[in-house]
This record gives sequence, C-alpha cells and structure tokens, in this order.
Amino acid sequence: MELTIIGSGTGIPSKTRAYPCVLVKIRDKHLIFDTGPGSLRQLLFAGVTYLDIDHIYYSHFHLDHSFDLASILFTMRYNEPPRTEPLSVTGPIGLKAFYEGLVSVFGDVIKPKDFNLHLEEIGKGELRYDDWKVVIEPLQHTTQSIGFRIESYDKRTLAYSGDTDYCNGILRLAKRVHTLILECSFPDDRKIEGHLTPQLCAKIADESQCNRLILTHLYPICDRTIKNNGDLLKKLRNIYRGEIVFAEDLAGFII
Repeated sequence: MELTIIGSGTGIPSKTRAYPCVLVKIRDKHLIFDTGPGSLRQLLFAGVTYLDIDHIYYSHFHLDHSFDLASILFTMRYNEPPRTEPLSVTGPIGLKAFYEGLVSVFGDVIKPKDFNLHLEEIGKGELRYDDWKVVIEPLQHTTQSIGFRIESYDKRTLAYSGDTDYCNGILRLAKRVHTLILECSFPDDRKIEGHLTPQLCAKIADESQCNRLILTHLYPICDRTIKNNGDLLKKLRNIYRGEIVFAEDLAGFII
C-alpha cells in the first residue's frame, strides 16, 4: 500500500498547502479520499490522471473536501481520450442528493457519457473489494461525517479521519493501524468543536496504539504554531511515542 498526501491544507487558501485530498494506491488501484478544489490538478503532480482514478471516498460534503467532484466528472466527460472505465464514489448518507445538487447547478456537462458512475451511501459498516476492505465509522464533525479504515490484501492498515473531534469512532478506526492520518486544525489553546488539536491527535494515536501518526488539514494558525513552537514535538512525544509526521503536499509513504 502506498500513500500520498495530495493536499494537506484547509478551506483557507495557502501558497504551500492545497485543499484536502489523499491518494492510496493498492496494487494498480488508485483510491482517492476527499477532493477539495484543485485536487485533480494536484493529482497530476503525483502522476495520477482522470483515467487512473478507480474509487473516490468522501468523509463529508463541506466544500473544502468535496467540491472537485464536479471538476473530475466534467473532465472525465470531455477530455481526450474519454474515460470508459466505471467510476465508484462512496460517501456518507446524502451522497446521491449531493450529486443531484451538483447536476442541478452544472447540468449535463458533469453527467457521465462513456462510463458508468456508481454512487454508494454508507453511514457505518464494511465494504469489501478484491484487494482491500474499507471500514466506515461515523465521526463527530457534521451529522453525516464518516471516517475510513483501509485494510489491504497484504494486511497493511491505514486510517483516515477526514474532519473530526475526539470520539469513539476514530478510536475504533485507528486501532493498531500502521498509519493514522488525522486532521489537526487548530492549536491546543484554540480548540474548535468538531476539530482536533495536536495534543488530541497524539492522545488518539497513543490510545489506538498506531505505528505512525500523520497530522494534516492544518489551518494557518496551527501551521504557524507547529513552525514556531520548537517544544511542540517534544510535548507530543511525551503523549505518543510512535512516529509523528506533519504532512506536506505530495509527501509519499509506504504503509
């Protein structure tokens, strides 16, 4: 299993961090988790085109995590060569209404022409494929938010939170995974409901006993805190003794 952080930022434009998007490659399959604005272009820098995407998973429908679905479908309809392979999109309850809303705004230009689009809504449970399994749990952000645990054919494991607060759902997803990707929106002294802070991320990593923690979805105020607080990493390592990584766009990892 290979992981690439396509975008490590938030809904606030940044010169160094793109909108949220994560790429997971299992054998020859490309799984995309969340597609904030500009994700399709960011994926190009990782060597992935509109023809390569096999499955898209959405954690929730806030625009910074979902808006590029319209761009992706538009490109798949009109680019050359045209896409002919089916595309699967999985998301929380409300995915079909979200898609229909996009169609109501953009019209037929985002409707598939030469390929089949499969939409699947899920709030909790498991989805099994040939080479991987995805476990879904509801998380504490919006009423529909979900997170994902990916288990590959070779027993490698990865959890991705999307946006969440500290909750039992993320602890279940993260339990003893090889790599845990957590949103880390705000500094510890600026906690916002529905989001995590660095020390809360470390707490989840410690309680879940994961091997590696990757902090992403960094708002500028949290980004500045990380860069300006030389003691922060030491504080986090007092809570969690595994590997800690502050995400950067296009950073790659072997799981």
